[in-house]
Amino acid sequence: MEKKDTIWVKWVECNYLKGQQWVDYTPSPNSIWVWRRICRVKNEIVHGYVDGIWHQQEDFSSTRCYDWLRGQAPKVRWEKVVWTGWSIPKHNFLGWLWAHGALQTKCKLLNYGVLDEDTCLLCGMGSESQEHVFFDCPYSRQVILQVKQASGVDIPATNALEWCMNRHGSSVQKGVQHAMVISAVYGIWQQRNACRHELVIVRPEWLAKRILNDMKARIRERDKSPLSIFDVEWLESKNLM
Repeated sequence: MEKKDTIWVKWVECNYLKGQQWVDYTPSPNSIWVWRRICRVKNEIVHGYVDGIWHQQEDFSSTRCYDWLRGQAPKVRWEKVVWTGWSIPKHNFLGWLWAHGALQTKCKLLNYGVLDEDTCLLCGMGSESQEHVFFDCPYSRQVILQVKQASGVDIPATNALEWCMNRHGSSVQKGVQHAMVISAVYGIWQQRNACRHELVIVRPEWLAKRILNDMKARIRERDKSPLSIFDVEWLESKNLM
C-alpha cells in the first residue's frame, strides 16, 4: 500500500496486513463487511495490471480506475427529464430513483421478505408498485388532476416518463414540464412516506397546491436570465409566474 506514513495505512498494516503484501492479501471470513468489500475491489483492480504496469494507455489514477471498474453503460433517454435544471435538486434525486424503478415500495419490500403485505398506503386498495402509487392510485390521480386543472400542464395518468421524453417546445417549456412531473412524483412520494411514518395524509388539493407552489418558487429562482417573450407568455398561461 502507498503512503505508508498515513494513519489509515498504518492502522491497516497493524490490524489486517501484519506484514503481508497488499497484492496477495486475503481477508479473514470474520472480517467486517466493509473491509471484505475493499479487498474484493482490490482483487478486481489487480486484473488491471500486466507485469506490474497499469494496462490502460494513460497513467493510473483513481478516476480512471473507477471508470474502468464500473464499465460503460448505455446512455439513457430520460437523462434530461430527471436532471433538468428547472427542478429542485432534491426532486431530481428522487426522480432519478423513480426512473430507475428503485423506490422502496411495499410491493418491492414484500418481494424482499421485509413486509407481509403490499397494500397501497394512500388508497388502501391496490398493490403498492411504483406505477400504482404515482398514477393508478385514486388519491394520486386526484393530485395529478388538481395540478393539471390549476396549471394546464397535461400530465398523463400513465407512461409519464415517456410523455416527458416526447415534449415539444422551447428548452424552457420542456424543462418546466419535466420539472412539473418530477415535482408531482416527489410530492406524492413524500405524502406516501408521511402516511407510513406519521399516519398523516392531506387532501389531494392541498398537496397539488404545494407542488405548484414549489414549482413557482423554483421558476422565480431561475428567472435571473432573460426569457423570451414566448416563454414568458407560456408560463403566464400556465399560472406559473
